[in-house]
Amino acid sequence: MGKDHRKECREFKIRNFPDTIRELLCMLAKDDNNRVTIILNTCEDCILEDVCLVAVIGDLAVFRYHDKFKFVDVHCICTVIVDCETILDEVLDSSNRCKC
Repeated sequence: MGKDHRKECREFKIRNFPDTIRELLCMLAKDDNNRVTIILNTCEDCILEDVCLVAVIGDLAVFRYHDKFKFVDVHCICTVIVDCETILDEVLDSSNRCKC
């Protein structure tokens, strides 16, 4: 083949889908019972934690962890793992609310 057929990664935006961890957490915080697994980027290692998201206040994420609240800088979170049904419900719910 005479032409270069490499595909370039194209950035695209899906309407109502968050494109930052902060936006994702804000969307998930609307439901009181959303459980997420987060991976925290610490100085020496990554830590996996299963927590219940309570709120996002500025760059601070608030989680319920056992019988305590945990406050985490959003920039320390490198991964958020969410159940498929949860994320689909939230995306579809937010698209129904948006009447653009």
